Amino acid sequence: MKKDGAIKKVVIGSFIKMQTESKFRFPSYIRSHKSITYRKNFLLALFLRFTSAPQGNNELNLENRDQIIKKFRDLLGKDNEKYDDHTLMRFATARSFQLDKAKEQLIDTIAWRDLEGIDSIPLPILNPGTPILYPVRGLEPIVPDINVEASNGVPENILRIYEYFGGNAVHKTDKEGRGIYIERLGYHDSKRLAKYVKQEELMNWHIRCQEFSHRVIMPELSKRAGKIIDKETVIFDCEGMGFHQLHLPGLTLYRTIAELDQKYYPERLANLFVVNAPFVFVKIWALAKKWLDPGMLKKVHICDKDFKKVLLEHIDAENIPSFLGGTCTCSHMPGGCVPSVILNNIPSLTSSLPLTPTSTRPSTPIPPESKKDGFNGRLRILKGDFRSCEVIVANNVEDNNISKNNVEMSFRVVEGKGEVKFGVKFIKADSNTRYEEKIIMSPTLLVGDDFIMTRKHAFQTDDTGEFIFTWYFDQWSESDSCVIENSIMVNGELYGDQ
Repeated sequence: MKKDGAIKKVVIGSFIKMQTESKFRFPSYIRSHKSITYRKNFLLALFLRFTSAPQGNNELNLENRDQIIKKFRDLLGKDNEKYDDHTLMRFATARSFQLDKAKEQLIDTIAWRDLEGIDSIPLPILNPGTPILYPVRGLEPIVPDINVEASNGVPENILRIYEYFGGNAVHKTDKEGRGIYIERLGYHDSKRLAKYVKQEELMNWHIRCQEFSHRVIMPELSKRAGKIIDKETVIFDCEGMGFHQLHLPGLTLYRTIAELDQKYYPERLANLFVVNAPFVFVKIWALAKKWLDPGMLKKVHICDKDFKKVLLEHIDAENIPSFLGGTCTCSHMPGGCVPSVILNNIPSLTSSLPLTPTSTRPSTPIPPESKKDGFNGRLRILKGDFRSCEVIVANNVEDNNISKNNVEMSFRVVEGKGEVKFGVKFIKADSNTRYEEKIIMSPTLLVGDDFIMTRKHAFQTDDTGEFIFTWYFDQWSESDSCVIENSIMVNGELYGDQ
């Protein structure tokens, strides 16, 4: 096996296996150009991918809108009654009104929500005693002004996230009555965030924040405004952004959130303002926007230091924090408009808590007897969580004189009691179709209490792209975690360390 820094690769046939929890590195074309310019270009490309910007144009007259909804309902058949018009339009717009793709995304979203039990997540306000997981300002009486604190019942893993976040808050409303989410992106400590916060912890926190926003805040704002509010305005403040934030494990966390939003929360963005953007951001945006969708251009605003006028076109001055050119200070709250541990306007939230690097959590050692049984991977999965490993098709089978590549995953659960589901999906290698997934095997209950039994899943493929194998450990399981031993065979050969 060839080791390239912290990335482990094994080449077999036309496949390259990469350890999913390895450290990421800049692509070769970035590593070969050491200048800050190239790396900032790379960061910008990642940043643009983070934004869940619309792919379609929202400017439809009422007649066209009604026609699209009717066609979408006809395509859905008897299931169409489950969805309101606004939901159908969100998915149709997200897929540029290609209704076949919109239907596929809608069905995938419902399947994901059912699988993960999203609709059963307890939410603040609706479920008394459930803590609010982000700072809120100016939304009374819907939500009181509040900070994230241990005394409010916020879990330790959420407090840990805020220790390395530059600061964020839902802060009042824009001129259309939509909530404003502000994130001080430039002050994030990406390196420590990746070191001390697990990806699943960040994802679970983000999902709960999204659900609270969509199912609690937006319906109440709709009542207040007398119209449907199903989107939000977002401000990313890049003040303080520097070279130190080009830390790919940290950036990968942000990218994962964006991928989830694009897949399962489409068209929730009304406007995105990126303010105090580095000079190179602004210049590249000026070039890139010539080729971007008009619907996206109207919603994404990338500004340097001169952004006040742009914000005031959409938000009243009294609803803009003073550090962004407005008149609001929220002086009645610790931390002001956007509390931040990093900016020292609130005290540390985890000063009394031990911090354990996430690098101590991944795969557990493989016992000799397991290696004798042919298993060379071992994963621990927390209750209500999931873990994945991937295989990437590096080139076409024609290059290796074989008709198809044969892939076989074997696994068994050796520790823990509960239900385990297993699923396989395929993602095309072309970055332009990153989100065009094909489900090879939907998450299926394969393991209950008969843990020691070895399970196998085999298939042949001539596709080029990424195959992802995922195990889910049910949140209602008796045990807090389970351990899965696994191995992958490609064209009859065993992969190296996973």
